[in-house]
Amino acid sequence: MKKTILISAGVLLFAQSFAQKANIQSANNYLKDKEYTKALEYIEKATNDPSTKDDAKAWFVKGTIYSAMQAEKVPGVNNPYRNATEAYFKTIQLKSSYEKEYVDQELLRNAMMYYNDAANSYNAKAYDDAIALSKKVVEIHDVEGGKRFAGNKQFDTIAVQAQVIQAYSAYYGNKPDEAVPALTALKNNPINNDPSVYLVLADIYEKQNKESDMLAILTEGRQKYPDNKNIRNADINYYIRTGKQAELTKKLEEAVSKDPNNIDLLSNLADTYTSMAFPKDAQGKDLAQPANYTELLGKAEESYNAALKADPNNAGINYNAGVLLYNQATEVNKQMNNIKGNSAAETKKFDELKAKRDGIFTKAVPYFEKTIALLDAKGTALSADDKFTYQSTAVALKEIYVRQDKMDKASQMKAKLEAIKK
Repeated sequence: MKKTILISAGVLLFAQSFAQKANIQSANNYLKDKEYTKALEYIEKATNDPSTKDDAKAWFVKGTIYSAMQAEKVPGVNNPYRNATEAYFKTIQLKSSYEKEYVDQELLRNAMMYYNDAANSYNAKAYDDAIALSKKVVEIHDVEGGKRFAGNKQFDTIAVQAQVIQAYSAYYGNKPDEAVPALTALKNNPINNDPSVYLVLADIYEKQNKESDMLAILTEGRQKYPDNKNIRNADINYYIRTGKQAELTKKLEEAVSKDPNNIDLLSNLADTYTSMAFPKDAQGKDLAQPANYTELLGKAEESYNAALKADPNNAGINYNAGVLLYNQATEVNKQMNNIKGNSAAETKKFDELKAKRDGIFTKAVPYFEKTIALLDAKGTALSADDKFTYQSTAVALKEIYVRQDKMDKASQMKAKLEAIKK
């Protein structure tokens, strides 16, 4: 009796399996007739039944049904290629060699559709969708540990571009915990050659107050892309913001050596030398002159002149060059004021300092006059910064003209100051 039961159970299992295989065939037949609803009905029975749920053919047929629906653009069905992809993944899992050439062709096609949809989502700022869709491109590329599509260089490139979408979607979608590993993977990928990855990583680290990580990534970026101006400027700007002048000077000097006609770099370098020559505390009060004061003044003037050689009609640089000399003359004036006695030696020292001060003021005049002329040419189109520069320049020139006993010119500066205040 027990044997009879076993035999009967075996016959039942065989009959059930046979029925499901018949369902696979029925699904195929309906597929050929483009009756997709019926085809899906029968293939779902097969892929859900215990006797055929692990049949590679069943999942392959399911994939081909959805692929056909994608090609036919069947109304009311959204993105059937995605269902097809999952079915083909299952086919590969069950039997890697099953209809391999066809499956690979379909997966490559689907990867491109995932990529296009990811790009569209990214452009629409639907960043969560862009992340999910771009990940599927990479998943297809990496199926079977990447061995299945090994050697397909075009697909390698597409997969990297999908990683770019994923990384930047996470960044702009304010998901730094996802963005950092994605960006790190990108920068380490030999196919990727986008220096912006380093800038984005640096920005994330800065926002997270991870200063050491930010500096490390900028240093790495500069080593890999030594001529990239954006990475270089990001590195320099950090030192400008944090007031680390010694480090900044070194960075700027290196940058100028590579780009000697870059006006911004030369101007920044000159401004840095100037700030170092005239240090101030956190409240803006003057600090003691550095030991290399004279050297710093010379370097600042040299850098301003180099910048003006490249762009002589830059009002801002002309103004800063004049300010450098004006401040230098003011320092000499302080030394004059410190002389309290009337001895012959003291009088001689005073006269020497006065001649030195007046000579520096005279040297500053052309820079200031050029600044006024350039800003006058703008007429009423002066920005707020322009107006500040104009007023400061006019005040400085008025004072110098008075010292030079050029009262007519001093009156002109007074009139300009009154006019711009209206």
